[in-house]
Amino acid sequence: MASKRYIKWGIIGALLLAAGAYGFYKLTYVEPPTYMSAKPQIRDIKQQVYATGTIAGKVEVDVGAQVSGQIKKLYVNRGDKVKAGDLLCEIDPEIQQNDLRRAQAEEKLIIAQIASKKAELEMLEAENVRQQNLLAKDATSKQSAQQAKAQYLMAVADLDALEAQYEQAVISVDDATTNLGYTRIVAPMDGTVYAIPVEEGQTVNANQTTPTILKLADLDTMTVEAEISEADVVKVHPNMACRFTIMGLPNRYFEAVLKSIDPAPASAETTSSSSASSSSSSSEAIYYNALLDVDNSEGILRIDMTAEVEITIAEANDVKAIPLSAVQNESTDGRATVYQLSEAGTPVPIEVELGIRDEQYVEVKNADFDVNVPLVIGDDVATAAQNATKPRRGPRMM
Repeated sequence: MASKRYIKWGIIGALLLAAGAYGFYKLTYVEPPTYMSAKPQIRDIKQQVYATGTIAGKVEVDVGAQVSGQIKKLYVNRGDKVKAGDLLCEIDPEIQQNDLRRAQAEEKLIIAQIASKKAELEMLEAENVRQQNLLAKDATSKQSAQQAKAQYLMAVADLDALEAQYEQAVISVDDATTNLGYTRIVAPMDGTVYAIPVEEGQTVNANQTTPTILKLADLDTMTVEAEISEADVVKVHPNMACRFTIMGLPNRYFEAVLKSIDPAPASAETTSSSSASSSSSSSEAIYYNALLDVDNSEGILRIDMTAEVEITIAEANDVKAIPLSAVQNESTDGRATVYQLSEAGTPVPIEVELGIRDEQYVEVKNADFDVNVPLVIGDDVATAAQNATKPRRGPRMM
């Protein structure tokens, strides 16, 4: 009986000892940290600048009226294609026709007056010669000779005045003829009519501002007027390759070329009325206008469409790439630290040389960088930096 009792207490003691050991283990055991990780990749990288723009015709013209009057006839509709010289609109020409007839009548009147004055001048010239000859022979008085000469010279002056009036009359006729021609508005270039802000029967007044009759644009080549932020404008230059999408075709890219970049933001064209408004505007985002030319021979693009523009700054194909979220302590010379995970799950700091980048990945230029070793990413990078083993240069060899 005693041996059974010893065995019983021995088993109980062993169980208590095991329970105590297990409890001590649970109290003292620290689970090794785990990290979010991702493997490097071999991929293409494009470094791009993004901008939003508005599509316009490469050449747009507001065709206006240079004379006042009622619109008698519109010969085109929206969307019509026209050639340079085609008749677009006609303004009632009655006023201009009357002005022309009035100017022509004034011209004829002056011509008649000149003819009359020339005949008179011929007669006065003959009388003057006769009086001067008689005076030489003492056959007339000196007063009569002077009077004849004065009348002749006055007639010469009158003729000069009439000839000057005639030149003015000719100019008036030319002006009236030109204004009459302005009643027939023709296309100044080849293009497409994209807006007609007036109607037949409407009266336009050209005395103060030139009223717009219609808007004409060359739609075979379009221009994207894009806004580039001041942070990105230093990275781009003319002739860079670009592409953009439109809302109606979000999955189709239209290829374009960056034609020009304005040297100053659009806000430079407006002046601030006070120092207060100037100081408030300085806190606003600054954008620079850039122009992109794109072929529109298909006729898909239309004026005032919104374009989401991508300007390619640099690109590299089939390069080693790591997530941007894995990069730590990046320096100005393009070097940084990443944390590789050893087989035991321990982070190991590696110094890498970085290249071009896109929105998610950055190129690694180290020739011996191992793309098969996972990297710590995201918020765990800071924790990995605290728990990392002794740093060493170059990637770990697997």
